[in-house]
Amino acid sequence: MTGNKCKNCGGELLFDVDSQNLVCNHCSSVVEIEQKTEALEKKPLTSDSTIALSKAEYSQYTCETCGRQHLSASDTPLTRCPSCGDCNLKKTVKVEYVPDGLITFKINRQTAVNKLYSWLSKRPFTPNNLKHQATADTLIGVYSPAFSYDFNTFTKYSGVGVKSRTDKEGHTYVTRTNFSDVRNDKFVDYLESAGDSISSVKLRTIGPFSYGKVLCYSTEYLYGWIGETVNCNLQDNAKIMKQDVAFSIKHRVEFSQPYDRIENFYCNTTFNDMKYNYIYLPIYKGTYKYKQKKYTYFVNGENGKVTGKTPKSFWKIFFTVLGIGAVIGTLAYFIVNYAL
Repeated sequence: MTGNKCKNCGGELLFDVDSQNLVCNHCSSVVEIEQKTEALEKKPLTSDSTIALSKAEYSQYTCETCGRQHLSASDTPLTRCPSCGDCNLKKTVKVEYVPDGLITFKINRQTAVNKLYSWLSKRPFTPNNLKHQATADTLIGVYSPAFSYDFNTFTKYSGVGVKSRTDKEGHTYVTRTNFSDVRNDKFVDYLESAGDSISSVKLRTIGPFSYGKVLCYSTEYLYGWIGETVNCNLQDNAKIMKQDVAFSIKHRVEFSQPYDRIENFYCNTTFNDMKYNYIYLPIYKGTYKYKQKKYTYFVNGENGKVTGKTPKSFWKIFFTVLGIGAVIGTLAYFIVNYAL
């Protein structure tokens, strides 16, 4: 690659979070990234919609441990897999899909590390030495692929609401009420992951992202960073998204009804005015091992929000339960001996 070479010294230009421009890793020269003036608008989603194939070549790394693929526009070699943390990488060159736009990293790596340690310290029942296990050297900034959808939904639902009442004599009375209604919902920037390493649920958990700051894609933003390859086609992704949204609406409707239970519940959701973008989202990814088990965590590269799984300390849980039991026992003793 030659596009990321400094004209002053020949060093490598890397995207700098603080200045949001390219900075030479040798002479510290700053090169402004020319941003496109046109707004990145979502495209109509039809049965023929698909993401376009890029005309550019990128260094592609395939992890021979987990099988995931990552793109790099930098001359600096990738030495550790952002997904599983192993160093078993194979480099090739391949034409790949690139997104319509992206949200750039807004916090640097050290800030992400501080956010991680703060999050770990607040997690319940985590082992005391976990911070030393979750070393920051595995934390890698990765642009994660996602589809962002805008759409409207129309939901029609009906059922029989059942309420039970027991009087003072112990007689139970049951009433049944037929109900039916419709609702309209509007969704903007609904995210579905298009990569392997982070689920849609976790992607939405570390949100929100500043969708109003989505920039038109340019290779320069990838200098010094990693882009994860897309693992699904648009149509399959949209199908999964519809299933998730329809299930969520059905759940909300059902549990918002003022009945003890519902019989013969029917709920059907249709989707209208669907639009989409294929975008990159800034995420720091890291892995660590604790007692031979691997854990993965994610830090939002824009707002610093963290999600992931952590191990639990048996002794912390044991002594917590023991303490609760002691408190309950003490209260019971005083109630029996002094309150009665």
